[in-house]
Amino acid sequence: MVEFRWIEGATQSGKTQRLIETIADQVDRWLGQGLPHLPGRVPAPLCVPQSAPPLLILAANGDNRSVLSDRLGQVLVGRHPVEMTTPLGFFEREVLLFWPQIAAERGLMTAFPLRLQSETELELARNLWAESLQDDGVLQQPGVSADRQVRRILDLLQLATAAGIDLEEMADRLDRGLPDYLACPALAIQTAAIEWFNWTLERGFLTYGTILGLYRQHLLTSEAYCQKLITRFSGIYADDVDEYPGMSRGMFEVFAQADRLGTLTFNADTFEVDGDREVQSMSIRRGINADPDALWTLRSQAAPEMIEDLAHAAGLSARLRDPIFSAVYQPFEFTPLPPEIVHLKTVSRSQLYVKTSEAVIDLVRSGEVAADEIVIIAPGLDAVSRYAIATILTGRGIPVRTLNVQRPLSGSPRVRALLTLLVLVYGLGDRLDRDGVAEMLTMLSPRRRSQDSGVMDLPPIATDIPGVTFDPDIDPVRAGMIADICYVPDRTVPDLVPLDIFRRRDRLGYRASTAYGYVLDWLRQVRQELAAGQLNALAILERIVRDWFWRPQMAYDELVELRATIESSQHYWDVQRQMVRSMSEPMSGAIVQPSDGAELGDERLIVDRFVALIRSGAIAADPFPVGAGVGDRDSMPSVLLSNIFQYRSTRQTHRWQFWLDAGSSLWTQGGTAELFGAPLFVQAWAGERLTEEFELQRNEWRLRYVLGDLVARACEKLWCVIAIWIRTGRSV
Repeated sequence: MVEFRWIEGATQSGKTQRLIETIADQVDRWLGQGLPHLPGRVPAPLCVPQSAPPLLILAANGDNRSVLSDRLGQVLVGRHPVEMTTPLGFFEREVLLFWPQIAAERGLMTAFPLRLQSETELELARNLWAESLQDDGVLQQPGVSADRQVRRILDLLQLATAAGIDLEEMADRLDRGLPDYLACPALAIQTAAIEWFNWTLERGFLTYGTILGLYRQHLLTSEAYCQKLITRFSGIYADDVDEYPGMSRGMFEVFAQADRLGTLTFNADTFEVDGDREVQSMSIRRGINADPDALWTLRSQAAPEMIEDLAHAAGLSARLRDPIFSAVYQPFEFTPLPPEIVHLKTVSRSQLYVKTSEAVIDLVRSGEVAADEIVIIAPGLDAVSRYAIATILTGRGIPVRTLNVQRPLSGSPRVRALLTLLVLVYGLGDRLDRDGVAEMLTMLSPRRRSQDSGVMDLPPIATDIPGVTFDPDIDPVRAGMIADICYVPDRTVPDLVPLDIFRRRDRLGYRASTAYGYVLDWLRQVRQELAAGQLNALAILERIVRDWFWRPQMAYDELVELRATIESSQHYWDVQRQMVRSMSEPMSGAIVQPSDGAELGDERLIVDRFVALIRSGAIAADPFPVGAGVGDRDSMPSVLLSNIFQYRSTRQTHRWQFWLDAGSSLWTQGGTAELFGAPLFVQAWAGERLTEEFELQRNEWRLRYVLGDLVARACEKLWCVIAIWIRTGRSV
């Protein structure tokens, strides 16, 4: 019988390393070397036939995939082909690869589908259900806004397909499982979800929810596909399967039942419950499309001798886990804290930020610990917390790095200026105001054209680097004066007029007048080319970036903001083209009415809605360099700021941890709120109602997982920082 291994263990117990060793040993046997894999040994690369089936290797998310790929590459050195991806990435690729088969079975005419981004998905769904979301509509629910209801329906659809549950069961589960105070129009939600599922496929759109549903319904149930799957790959290896959707269990069973090679790792630990020892999953994504209980059943596919339990207590887990559990769950039994725990109490949140930052500064300056060996973890790290701590630390010369922060593009003055200029080109007066025009003039003026060479000069530009100032040609005061005098508001033809009407032009100065003249010349030229049909909206956006914002050696946050804006616009226009191709008559869910897509009036409407989407804050970007989070440090050692969920997801460890708001109830949520109705959409649900007692018990277990996981990621010290008075003014 072919080996199918199961490796389980707690956080940082060495499961991933054991998975890598298993893969390396298997490759050694295939190549006939017969040598055990030793740490530090780099085998000589051998020529592998191109026809050799690759190994399918899965990681829980993109960050973990990058780290696993680097570590595995150092071991295999190209000796055997591998395909490394995430579960969702694999399912999406398979659905696209076998789309002709799926389209034929469902009677679809779309040649090739387009995957929707979440913000576009939300807009399309809201338009599709617009009538049902009105005050007297079937989807209307007291106390729930239309946008929130749309998000709930889409989340419920994804929960159902991720768990391998038919959409026709949604209403029954919601009616039976939700308590009265959470009651919702279950049948209407089910109908809307099914309508959305079919509507997107008919128009050639894919979402994560439809991808998971299609893979389970059309591929996993196909004997021909399953046979192709096991012949395309020589084995399957998956890390942290407790983070995978429940429907992925069927894919692993295909390999196991076909006696294919496989190794799965599962993050679990043993907890004491009422005097009994129980093994519980420590899944990070429980309640967010993960079903660890369903994946746990794969353990039975492995022979007893192929099950490995890595009973290794990492970090401070062996010394601190039980004392912490005792302090949390038995607060009236006073026991002294171990020396590894430092307790810091403050009165207000402002003092919490100051005292925490001062403690970090003292530790780093004393040389007791390096900056990159410290992490500050909070259950909910909002913008105020990030700004306060980062300002104090950077002011004392200690760099700070925030993990996977997502900032709305609408918060960037560059993006706002770009959109304002685009709106001026298309004459969308309803999207303009004097303040926005003034901000645009200030942001455009740092780049001046040389009268001799016609190229851009680079005056001092906006930056966060100390000693570098922002010196625009049109400062905010002059920009406001120009906007007050020269901006002509109009709903259809808003315009900027020359400075000739400005009676006191001497108050502006030569630099501001010249810079404003360049803006007028550029605007006039682009409008002429647009009227002649030589440009479209995407070309204009790219020209704005090239002519006004691009410069050598841009700061990375600026580059990311502009890149995200361009990529979002390209996707948005791709959606419009897909709608035009797929629709033969007007539909309620269309962003625009179907047409040939070439008329300026239609493009103006698309531009108008795209600008509204960006300004709503729906689209965000991470302003930090790609790869600066996992397994990689900045060139300068930095203190890490993170919330619980992001820190656990990236599987990092630090010598010293600071826990902010240690007494906050947000810790029971694991740093993120689970999706609405998530406990009802798991394969093991047996009809239990989501009572308050059920929720309390669930929160208690989640807190155990969080505390046990974080303690295992701390190596030497743990600081618990609390503020006696929380934001609501109540005592902790």
